[in-house]
Amino acid sequence: MKRLFFALSLLLMVLGSSCQQATTTEPANAEASISLAAAATELPSTTIPSATLIPSPTVTWTSSATATVPPTLTPPPTQTNTATPTPTETPTATAVPINRRCPEESPVRPEYTRNFLAVTPWPAPAGDPMAHFDFIKPVPGGGRTIINKTFPYGSDGNGRYLLHNGIDIAGELGMPVLAVADGTVVVSQSDEQALYGWRCNWYGQLVVLELDQTWQDQPIYVLYGHVLGLAVDVGQRVEQGQPIAEVGVGGAAIVPHLHLEVRVGTNEFGSTRNPMLWIHPGPTRGVVAGRLIDPQGRPWQGITVTLIDASEDEPQFINTYSYQGDPQNLINPDELLAENFLFADVKPGEYTLYVKLQGVEYRQSVEVVAGELTTVEMVTEPYKTPTPTVETPPTPEMTPTAVPTEQN
Repeated sequence: MKRLFFALSLLLMVLGSSCQQATTTEPANAEASISLAAAATELPSTTIPSATLIPSPTVTWTSSATATVPPTLTPPPTQTNTATPTPTETPTATAVPINRRCPEESPVRPEYTRNFLAVTPWPAPAGDPMAHFDFIKPVPGGGRTIINKTFPYGSDGNGRYLLHNGIDIAGELGMPVLAVADGTVVVSQSDEQALYGWRCNWYGQLVVLELDQTWQDQPIYVLYGHVLGLAVDVGQRVEQGQPIAEVGVGGAAIVPHLHLEVRVGTNEFGSTRNPMLWIHPGPTRGVVAGRLIDPQGRPWQGITVTLIDASEDEPQFINTYSYQGDPQNLINPDELLAENFLFADVKPGEYTLYVKLQGVEYRQSVEVVAGELTTVEMVTEPYKTPTPTVETPPTPEMTPTAVPTEQN
């Protein structure tokens, strides 16, 4: 039986199906396959928002852009991993009971926005930017954390999937899954009859840890989805690096991989943060966290953002996307960074950050340091309301009227 299951898993990996497939009524039962290739190799095209925007007087930003010259932007200094976890004696209990009953009907996929400037301002950083790479990678092996870069946190895969509130980590079927930090097991079960995600039977089997440390005086939960071989029980204490399950399939996933979420405050689907701001990037990679906003602090949503590496003869392009607009507010920025895009698993070196909006190209030098976090902010020109083009009909050519001649 195990051989048959393993053979079927390999076949599914070859066929490749993607998680959280989008439809007009509900997400299909498939999860994004892992891609280790570069996201793209060309610059993004010009994108013009299609909404009429309402300016907000509550936040004011100073823009250095002009109508003809792209702004020269200075990123905040590179931040190092100086945060210290705050241990607690016992896990913090959730104050309000969470409704885990399965809905009678699967929820409808909402309309997300991309290539769009939000109406309201994005949160501002709450204090000095600081790295908090307190977690180890959740699968064995030193160095890089291999994730699906084509389907990052805050993206719907160009309209194909449900908005991603976690990350997908490459791993073979049966690979051990490790505790990213010390904590206590609060969930270890199937979600077929209990609501922990977008719908019931979303993760298949899952493990959730409540960590000893807190963030901004709030509890931290780490969710491992699509796992098999559960090795821990509810109430059990685990230490960082301890095996707790195995990479598997199930729920919305038919291709083996690990879906990882970081939830802050409550163990709910809408309380996530970008996990790559918590997992240490390793000794050979760095992380870039950025803000792409207009002068009023409003975020550009679902915009292609590119890192250009010109150190080789042929420039290399690394693409990601700013967090998309979500009417349910399932995507949340880090409180200290207030980022709305992120590059993870980036080689150290000098890069150019590139964005093109409303016909204006923005470029900013960025240095990526191994094992560290780099922060950057781009403030674009104000939104330009498209001017309707009135076409003047061409003046018809006058054809001379023939004048009859008298017959002699």
